[in-house]
Amino acid sequence: MVPAVKKDATTRLKRIAGQIGGIQRMVDEDKYCIDILTQIAAVRAALDKTGMVILKSHLQNCVADAVREGKTNEAVEELDRILTKFI
Repeated sequence: MVPAVKKDATTRLKRIAGQIGGIQRMVDEDKYCIDILTQIAAVRAALDKTGMVILKSHLQNCVADAVREGKTNEAVEELDRILTKFI
């Protein structure tokens, strides 16, 4: 992984971990359900954004390298598998 992307993803994941801890505290403290669900939605969005950052880097680097090496079919099959899980 490109160092800048790794740093960005790490920062995002640490923030998400903090959000998860906050949600756990909200549950423990019997906070309003809608507030908890709102925070869960925010975590999902943050995870999706983190995934997209990593996916973009993968396309720009790993897939581009595979295409240059003549491994286009393998790269496309791999993308198909991960996008099926990701989307």
